[in-house]
Amino acid sequence: MSGGAAETKSAGLGLLDVGVLLTMQFVWGGSFVVSKMAVNEMPPLLFMGLRFVIVSVVLIPFLRWIPGQMRYVAAISFFTGALHFGLMIQGLAMADDVAPVAIMIQLGAPFATLLSVIILHERLGLWRISAVAIAFSGVLIVGFDPTVFQYAPALVVVVLAALMMAVGTIFMRKVRGVPVYTMQAWIALFAWPPLLLASYVFEGPPMPVLTSIEYDFGVVIGLIWVVVGTSLIGHAAYYWIMQRHEVGLTAPFMLLAPILGAAGGAVFLGDIITWRMVIGGTMTLAGVLIITMREGRRRPQPELAETGP
Repeated sequence: MSGGAAETKSAGLGLLDVGVLLTMQFVWGGSFVVSKMAVNEMPPLLFMGLRFVIVSVVLIPFLRWIPGQMRYVAAISFFTGALHFGLMIQGLAMADDVAPVAIMIQLGAPFATLLSVIILHERLGLWRISAVAIAFSGVLIVGFDPTVFQYAPALVVVVLAALMMAVGTIFMRKVRGVPVYTMQAWIALFAWPPLLLASYVFEGPPMPVLTSIEYDFGVVIGLIWVVVGTSLIGHAAYYWIMQRHEVGLTAPFMLLAPILGAAGGAVFLGDIITWRMVIGGTMTLAGVLIITMREGRRRPQPELAETGP
């Protein structure tokens, strides 16, 4: 996490800024599709564990002990690393379609708003109360779609993943002076041991799968995409853009990732998109947009963002 927000921010988005934002959303949205393809060939917890093994190796040069901040770093790593990503990838593997997962994982923002009231004793205004209500109403519409209801347990797991991200967000608001790649390095280092242990317990020995990984094109592409694109390039671009511009300018772009993920699932995986998904998803994303913009006015320092698997 960067040490502080920039002193001045640009009033408008240039072509480079728009290009970076669109590239970020393409990468994050595409991660839903490639991850779904990968977990169709590899156990999901093993896939996510391998992702963080690779990320932790790549980011070893950025690993630093930050005095006075490590308890927060450990908590963030536990909730946003092993728990959030482990539950999210498991839910994605259990779901038949990408769209509901891409939508419901965005509930991290409404959950964080509610937790800020319970834990930090913040007060909510009418705008944020309305936004939370709209977001969860949209989830109910999606969840009770007959098509989606067939794999309801998967969505429960995804909602729990969003809740874990929200818990981590509360700790993110306390941490200071931790550069983004240092935070990413610690998250990866804390995440892969419990993920691989859980994989061994629930999915079985990994060696038979690992010895055949070179033949699984979907797994290899998935790992490259989520390591290089989502974890490394995506987060660097996010912090670069957030240091240059106010949240109000960038927030609408941040909702393109779940939309692109849902569209990619329909195009490449043959997913079904129903009118309930469209209406409920629109409501949920609208609520998330309002919350993000209101939070951006109150907290200029960007928090760790992860909108894809």
